[in-house]
Amino acid sequence: MLAGFAGGLTFDAMRGVALAPAWASLAFTLALIGFGMKAGLVPLHAWLPEAHPVAPSHISALMSGVMLKVAVYGFVRFVFDLLPATFWQWGVVVLAIGAGSAVLGILYALQQQNLKRMLAYSSVENVGIIFMALGLSLIFRGGGQTQLGALALLAALLHCFNHALFKSLLFLGAGAVLHQAKEHSLELMGGLIHRMPKLAAVFLVGCLSASALPFFNGFVSEWLIFQAALQAGVLGSGVLRSVIPAASAVLALTSALAAAAFVQVYGVAFLGLPRSHHAARAREVHHGACCLGRRCWPPVAWRSASFPIPSSTRWVR
Repeated sequence: MLAGFAGGLTFDAMRGVALAPAWASLAFTLALIGFGMKAGLVPLHAWLPEAHPVAPSHISALMSGVMLKVAVYGFVRFVFDLLPATFWQWGVVVLAIGAGSAVLGILYALQQQNLKRMLAYSSVENVGIIFMALGLSLIFRGGGQTQLGALALLAALLHCFNHALFKSLLFLGAGAVLHQAKEHSLELMGGLIHRMPKLAAVFLVGCLSASALPFFNGFVSEWLIFQAALQAGVLGSGVLRSVIPAASAVLALTSALAAAAFVQVYGVAFLGLPRSHHAARAREVHHGACCLGRRCWPPVAWRSASFPIPSSTRWVR
């Protein structure tokens, strides 16, 4: 649509096009649907919890930490850079969709027994939080408060970075748990803190960060989002001054539910006693061990003179 009005597909051409408000709103709607589907916003999130449990854990880390953020980047680039103007009504829509995604994502996560599926729904929740911050930025920019809009945009970008860090940590930790405990269900784990103490400590850091507790990176970005939302009093619209505090309450509820979800995950998987034979025999992951699925790495075809393997290297099947 932008290329049709601009006469070219380059960003410079699209950036200079003048669109009527109706056409701009239609372009915004299409961009929100497309990038929202790639980011995993509710109700376009169905692919995300289905993809993560069947993907290798290091691929899940890339999907959640990088691929979802590409969708956020595309939305930010399209709305804040290419469209000629922003309207506060767009921000209300993005804020509402983000709040719904955050709450529903963490509620779904609370019901999961599969570790990686639970982390996938947690990614839906965090993407919703990011879009809540983007909605606040659009509202402030549309209301003429460019500095507060920049603060909300900064909070969204910081949460993108923080989520990429702690969710990659959690998915890689989940991969180590699945590889050593040979179980996908949380109900068949238990007692892993006694058999995998190093992994338990690292996984705890990821859980505390995802729960947005103080002194961890997830808290910093969510605190900035709250600080931006608390500045709603400068807006001239009484409706917006009522909607934004309600969204802040939803964000607080989401943070509390996230803490409950990760307390449940850590307590069930790592504390207590093992509830399966495989969990009872789990051991710490050895440094240098590499396994992709059921196949040894590197493949057998690589074990030749052209790809020599040191005799001291241990490959774990």
